Amino acid sequence: MKLRFPSDTKQLKHTALYTLVLFFCTHAFCFFNLTYSGASVMLDVSRTRAAQIAAGQFLAPYYFRLRGTLSAPLWVGMLCAAYLTLTTAVSARLLRLKKPAHLFVLCGTMTANAALTALFAASLHTADAALLALLLGALSALCCLRMRFGFVPGAMLLCAALALDPSALAFFAALSLLAWLCDLLHDAGRKALALAAVRVILCALAGAAVWGLGCLLMAYRSGIALSIAPRMPEGGIFAAYLAPIRAMTAPLTAYAKLSVVLRALLALACAAALVMNARRLGAKRAALAVLAVLLTPLVCALPLFYQAQAAQITCAYCLLDALLLALLAHLTDDRPRVPAALCAVFFPLFLGSIVFSNQVYLKKNLEFESTLSLTSRIIQRAEETEGYHPGFTPVAIIGTPEESAFSVARKGFEHLAALDAAKANYAVTSEDQMIWYCWEVLGYPSNFVSSFELSELKEHDAVKSMPLFPAEGCCQMVDGVLVIRLN
Repeated sequence: MKLRFPSDTKQLKHTALYTLVLFFCTHAFCFFNLTYSGASVMLDVSRTRAAQIAAGQFLAPYYFRLRGTLSAPLWVGMLCAAYLTLTTAVSARLLRLKKPAHLFVLCGTMTANAALTALFAASLHTADAALLALLLGALSALCCLRMRFGFVPGAMLLCAALALDPSALAFFAALSLLAWLCDLLHDAGRKALALAAVRVILCALAGAAVWGLGCLLMAYRSGIALSIAPRMPEGGIFAAYLAPIRAMTAPLTAYAKLSVVLRALLALACAAALVMNARRLGAKRAALAVLAVLLTPLVCALPLFYQAQAAQITCAYCLLDALLLALLAHLTDDRPRVPAALCAVFFPLFLGSIVFSNQVYLKKNLEFESTLSLTSRIIQRAEETEGYHPGFTPVAIIGTPEESAFSVARKGFEHLAALDAAKANYAVTSEDQMIWYCWEVLGYPSNFVSSFELSELKEHDAVKSMPLFPAEGCCQMVDGVLVIRLN
């Protein structure tokens, strides 16, 4: 009952080197610059404890207490790099990849992808917890497939992964399916394949059940209503199945058309390799391999079935590229030139992601600077208003910088709007975020009114007649409240 962890030192060194180089080429900008925006402007993660429990992430508050509740970009980046390196090493072991070229491609699929870009651009403050969840999910799959009774520790690891980020279930299931497919292609025995499938299913069911029980207990103890529940995706199962495929056919990259063509060529090569190896595999094994390939997109789309606001693209989607790699690596292992060809084909995909990601982070940095400039002007106008005393006078800001007349798309950045996290022109896109920004980024003493008072003020006749910032009269005292109207 011994757990087989990557023991090939050379394999581990190659994996770590490729992962770190590609990771920092793609994402280092956001760790060395202030790119906080959206929910990330709440720098103190401890304030979101209630939301984390409601979303089923009941271990997140404890993790952030250990990590530090303040989201320091470089520290978050170092943790993300460490977790992703280990996740890739475990994945390489599960997928039976050892050749340096294969490891390079795997590391690229795991690091230079739109899912990580979306994660860092929108949720930098909690990104390391999400990547730790992926690592735990990968370790859970390793336990299930490489230990005789591994579904027991695997279920506990999966429960911990879900308690950090529920979308880790899709990563665990997709990685397990790919590993099972690789075992199938390596002529594993029927009994071994059947037992592996049973262990993975038991692990998934047990892990999800324990996680669900934990969610209920934490919600009952804290008095917080859960916001996560099974649901049918909009458009049904077929729409969910197509979601990962559409993400591949409309990639978030600097070279979109080239990426689509290259992935289509890779898919055709995989189909041809399966046909050429059908006789060697046998009818049943070939049919099972095709079934596993066809099931992978649906497994990657699992978050659509239990998250009300699933991410635009999740980390499990990158395993579709890993699927193409695994098929070609194992079906053409007798052809020495294929690994180099794979590197040549995948490299433009990675380069496109590197260029696109750095463009996104540059835009996020500009958003942050623009928000700083505009809010500084707003505060100056507030301080010039008679009767205003910082920290004491109630303040109501109607609208946000994103909704103001100053919100103009930057020329040359239009193509980045395809990524939800890069659509905005300012770092603040909601009234709650405006409050967080003033409190945590500016550190300015502001006595903001409640949401109920704000909604009442919006209907006040005096407020409706106010001009918009920066016109004269955009800052006025209304019933003892300083009202600043941006929209």
